[in-house]
Amino acid sequence: MKSILAKMSRHKDDSTRNLTLDAPDTRYSKSYAIVVSTDTLNDSEWSTVVSFLSDRHPQATVLVYSDNNLQMVHSGLKAAMPRYVAFVCQPQECGRSFVAECHRVMRTLDNDPYIDAMWAIITGMDAEHAIKSIDNETVAQPFVIQRAINFTNIDQNLFESCFTFSDGEKGSWFGKNCPLDDGSGEEKDEGKEYPRAPAEIFTEKLNEMKPDLLITSGHGTEDYVEMPWSAGKLKVEEDGLVPLDENAEPVASVIESSSNPKVYLPIANCLIGHCKGPQCMVTTFLGRLGVRQMCGYTVETWYGRAGWGTLDVWKSVPGRLSLADAYFLQQARMTYDLKSINPRLLQFKYDLSVYPGYTTVVEQLEKQFHFDNDNIDDEVLDKIYGLSYDRDTFVCYGDPAFVAKLDEEKNGDIVQTKFVRTGKTSHQFQIEFKDTETAQSFQGPIGSLFTNRVENYNIIGGFEYEPILSDNFLLILKANPRDKESTTIHIDFRATIIL
Repeated sequence: MKSILAKMSRHKDDSTRNLTLDAPDTRYSKSYAIVVSTDTLNDSEWSTVVSFLSDRHPQATVLVYSDNNLQMVHSGLKAAMPRYVAFVCQPQECGRSFVAECHRVMRTLDNDPYIDAMWAIITGMDAEHAIKSIDNETVAQPFVIQRAINFTNIDQNLFESCFTFSDGEKGSWFGKNCPLDDGSGEEKDEGKEYPRAPAEIFTEKLNEMKPDLLITSGHGTEDYVEMPWSAGKLKVEEDGLVPLDENAEPVASVIESSSNPKVYLPIANCLIGHCKGPQCMVTTFLGRLGVRQMCGYTVETWYGRAGWGTLDVWKSVPGRLSLADAYFLQQARMTYDLKSINPRLLQFKYDLSVYPGYTTVVEQLEKQFHFDNDNIDDEVLDKIYGLSYDRDTFVCYGDPAFVAKLDEEKNGDIVQTKFVRTGKTSHQFQIEFKDTETAQSFQGPIGSLFTNRVENYNIIGGFEYEPILSDNFLLILKANPRDKESTTIHIDFRATIIL
């Protein structure tokens, strides 16, 4: 018997000896859980959403809770430890308190403080539109972003075509391969004054460009998003999205639908990510306006690390990470930042029963931690307030396994990464920049999600790059070679792969 067990053990060791943490098509990389309430599962229409999702992810585990008690699925999620978790919700179920509870559950499936799976909420104005938001059978994967409409000054070189309503200069607009008639019959690539109401121009470009990506910033609520500089708005009504001028007068036909698949990032808008019921921004864009993934705030935003941080991680090396990857890694990064200030801050749970805002989060934190007695620098205090506020209030909608990426051909091959096995339980993460100038000027972290989970892990080399290691990801916060003549970074770590 001892001999047989020894052979079995040796066979298990051999099976992982050459396996790298970026190996494709592993069992873990496809693992999936669907979480749903009894009310939704027992609804004849909404149960079809669960069935549809199960058909698309046949390996999925379905976990059911009742009475708004998500803790009922905690043990099931902990046992499964899937890479993806989809919360299927009717629109009245997934308000800001539910989002916060999802965050808290998804950080407590193991002993580390970080997010434990890539999770998102699937919803819609009704079951039919919820299914439309996840019906990706005819959408190429990865879904590569080529065309964008943008309310902030993101680099247009990331796209084949892009139209920008500038939030940096009132009235300013510009386009890449997307000219605008200036009213005289002449098409121009930029201007300092809108020839028509911005909401009318948005409607034109939405229909003309069929964008893959929408990015908005500025004022917003659950019912509308303002055009930059409050020069009109796009308002949700029963028939769809209504384009309005600054006097709240309609300037174009109601946008009833937009069928082409797209991703929506209201990254700096207040409240647009808050699903308050069947008629709101979330439910209008998901399904009805073709959105497959959407990340936004359920509260008024002021600090902005969750939103802008997700965008920054996503575009730092175009095409390297999916949007879901970037959302996941930014959540982990915010948790790490709080932990670095003081691990006890991770115990804080923002009480969302009162209206969320800067004043309430400050009051709640002061009451629990008594910062007045700690002589903390004002800049650190702002960081504590902002991170504590952001990390439970920014949410991702859509199928978490949907792969939306920027075009890697637009990144100029600035960096390559890979995992290498250096021993039975030792690994190396290699980062190679194309030249020393790029290596020294690179901004932002570089992270990777593992295609297999690991255990018994610890960093053994490369501490100077501030690596964060968990059971399913590695994130390098200071991704610049210390040797100014070098183009490489190596992070060495131990970890046992779990099959």
